[in-house]
Amino acid sequence: NKGQGEAGAELATFHFVFPEEQRVKPVRPSEEDDDEDDEEDEDAVKTTTVASSTSTPSPPPAAKDATTTSATSSSTPASSLPGEPDMTSGNISTPSPNDSSDTVTSDVRVVVTSTYRPERSDAKLDKHCFAYNVRITNESKNDQSIQLVSRRFEIQTVGSANKDVVQGPGVTGRQPVLKPGESFEYTSTAPLSVRPMLDKTKVVARMSGEYNFVQLADDGKTPLSSTPLKAELGAFHFILPE
Repeated sequence: NKGQGEAGAELATFHFVFPEEQRVKPVRPSEEDDDEDDEEDEDAVKTTTVASSTSTPSPPPAAKDATTTSATSSSTPASSLPGEPDMTSGNISTPSPNDSSDTVTSDVRVVVTSTYRPERSDAKLDKHCFAYNVRITNESKNDQSIQLVSRRFEIQTVGSANKDVVQGPGVTGRQPVLKPGESFEYTSTAPLSVRPMLDKTKVVARMSGEYNFVQLADDGKTPLSSTPLKAELGAFHFILPE
């Protein structure tokens, strides 16, 4: 109406609310989900605990052991060390390079064997995949139980001036406890990106390392020392088949 002020109407605050079934919910990854992600890099990893009588269960997962060009894609990134001259030149110093090793250190035996995986390899792309099987046995004569706590690997491909060093907790996601006479065995893969020097050798890489372990008290759980002992993984080679 003329001569009268305009009346105002206030719009009160309100909210748009999605129905319950359409709301975005936070996702918190579980330990099981983490394991599945880690296992994507594993190729039929076999983990068995072989005892003299019965198997001993392993503690919960610690970190997955999936081998890559740097020997393993553990949680710790690879660092480099100066390589061995014979691997750099391709003139391998060992007359008959070994594709396995068997080493005993501090009453712990570590046996490793390697095999070529042609179905996972592509020579045209310089991709060569190997599987390696490791068996760790507690050979203590003093009824001494041990627990594996970490690993450290060194690998050098032929023609490379350096070797990669990779380390991480556990083995294949576990930190197994081994009583005297018991063994822990696993198989992992090493997909290598390397150009072979076939005019000199069929060796494409050399690998070595160590497993750290602690001795346990009579309860089989309490470490006797915070300083781990070392069990050597003797040097072996990844060798192309004839």
